[in-house]
Amino acid sequence: MPTNKIGRTFYLFVVAILALATSACGRYYGDTVPAPRSIIPRPIADATHEVVPRPFVTPNRSNSRRSPRHPANNPPPVRSMPPPVHVPPPRGGAATNHERDLMANSERATHSAQAYIPDITPATQQNTAPRELASHETEFNAKETNRANNIELAAKTINGHIVQPGEIFSFNETVGPTNQKRGYKKGTIFIQGEKHEGFGGGVCQVSTTIFNAAEDAGMTILERHDHSLPVTYAESGEEAATSYGGIDFKFQNDKPHPVVIHCVVKDGKVRATISGV
Repeated sequence: MPTNKIGRTFYLFVVAILALATSACGRYYGDTVPAPRSIIPRPIADATHEVVPRPFVTPNRSNSRRSPRHPANNPPPVRSMPPPVHVPPPRGGAATNHERDLMANSERATHSAQAYIPDITPATQQNTAPRELASHETEFNAKETNRANNIELAAKTINGHIVQPGEIFSFNETVGPTNQKRGYKKGTIFIQGEKHEGFGGGVCQVSTTIFNAAEDAGMTILERHDHSLPVTYAESGEEAATSYGGIDFKFQNDKPHPVVIHCVVKDGKVRATISGV
């Protein structure tokens, strides 16, 4: 240390400057101020587990390692869908846009969805099975071959005949002349209360059988006649005598749909059926 006053003063000044500088450096780099935190943590001496540095995750890559909480590792639960509702196809005509949507997206259909039922048209009537309205059956003696022949011919001519709505059915016009040329044979006929032999004897049993079926089916009877003598296959008021060119049996179809007449002869019985189509 200098002995003179000026030198001692300068010495103390330098020491003070150095002390201040040392103190400032200690506060900045010393233990009292923590050093910057390292990105990779340093192992701890007294730790019981190994510290593994956290990997760097590259986002938006399919081969990147994801956290267990990442949405890709935790997809939302799959919502169970109700079973599809079956909508039967329409039975005729063109389906509407609504019906096509129901069939294409059946999972959206509700329990209140109803199948499309079109109106009955002539096109759909051809594909619809006839619905029986009424039937009637009478018996005859099959051993009377001529009469049996005439009954079978008349029934075969009428079988399958269709009567349109509002149309009038005529037995004489449908069967036609019952003469020898058309295959009819002589049988018993009634003329003004007397029995005679004439071609077509027995066809009145066919007209009588159809009359009873038509009446039970609700057809409007326009013309019907009793025989001049009692018959064995029907009571008075339930028979329909006919003669081509003379008396006739007629009814009108007042139904909103056609009807078909089926007339079948088998085992000594005549069966007539009126069905709607």
